[in-house]
Amino acid sequence: MKKHWLFFIILFNLVSLNAQNASEKARMKRNNDWKSYLTTMDKNFKNNDEAIAFHFMRFEGFTPGNDYEYVKNDIFKKYRIEKYEEVKIPVSDKIKLDAWFIPVENVKGTLIIVPGYSSDLSFGLYQSRFLLNEGYQLLVYNPRMWNYAKKPKKFINSLEKDLQDIGDIITYLSARSDVNKEKIGIFGFSYGALRAVLAGARYEQLKVVLEDAAPKDKIWDDLSDKAIEIIAAKSGMNPTDDIYRADIVAEKIAPRALLVLHGGKDQSVEIENSEKIFANALEPKEFHIFPKSAHCLGMVQSDKADYIKVVTNFLDKYLAADIK
Repeated sequence: MKKHWLFFIILFNLVSLNAQNASEKARMKRNNDWKSYLTTMDKNFKNNDEAIAFHFMRFEGFTPGNDYEYVKNDIFKKYRIEKYEEVKIPVSDKIKLDAWFIPVENVKGTLIIVPGYSSDLSFGLYQSRFLLNEGYQLLVYNPRMWNYAKKPKKFINSLEKDLQDIGDIITYLSARSDVNKEKIGIFGFSYGALRAVLAGARYEQLKVVLEDAAPKDKIWDDLSDKAIEIIAAKSGMNPTDDIYRADIVAEKIAPRALLVLHGGKDQSVEIENSEKIFANALEPKEFHIFPKSAHCLGMVQSDKADYIKVVTNFLDKYLAADIK
C-alpha cells in the first residue's frame, strides 16, 4: 500500500512540474513576442511623430507575460502575509482591477499604493509593506494596463483613465466597513507618484498624498504638435494639459498634506522634478532627500531607518491624528 501511495505522489509531482514548465514557457513566449513586435513597429514607423506617439500610449514595459497570474502568490510566498483579501475593483470600460486589501489591527488609516511605470502590485507591496507594521492598512493594485496583458497590442495608455480608476478605488474603499473614509491617503512611486499627485489634486477624499520620485509630467520625449494630435485622438487626453502636470496641480492638494520623497542616487527621475512639485505646493508639505538611496528604494537601502521614520511620522501627524 505504501508503495502505491509513493507512486501516486511521484506521479503527481511530475505532472505538476510539467505544468509549471509549460506555463513558464508560455510566459516567456509572450514576453519575447511582445519584444519582437516592438522591434518590428520601430522599423515600420513612417516618421518620428508616429514612433513617439506609439511609445507614449503602448503597453508599459516589455513583460506582459508577468501578469497577475504570475505574481498572485507573492503576497504569501515572498512577503509572508497571511491575512489579506484578493479583490477585484470594478472601474470603467467594464474591467476589474486586481488588488490586495491588507488589513491591520488597531488601524490608523488606509493607503492606496500606486505602482510605477510597467510595475505591478507585487513590487508596490515590496515598497510599501513596512507600513503594515506601523498601523496602516494597504490597498495595492495592478494598474489597468495589466488587464490587457494577454493582448498588449490593444492597450492604449491614458493617464486620464488611470486617474478615473483611482476615483473608483476611493469609492470602493469608502464603502468598506473596515475603512474609515475620513482616513484614506495615497502613496505613489515614480510614474505612480505622478498619478498620486494628480489624483490628490483631483479627489478631496484623499486626506494625504505621498509621492516618491514623481516626474512632474509624462512628457518624457519632445512632443511635436502632430504627435500630440495622434495621442489625443487615440487616448482621449492631451498630455500637455495642465491637469496632467504635477508641478502645476500640486497647489490644489492643500489644505491636505503632501510628502515629497526622493533618493539622492536616483538615476531614473531627476531630483529637479520633486523640487518643482514641492516649490509649487502649498502648506502643509514636507520634502526629504535620502542621499544613499536609488530610485524609489529608500525603504530598503541604507537610508531605510530614516525613510520609514519620515513616512511614519508624516502619516501619524496628518492622517492618523484628528486634524481640526
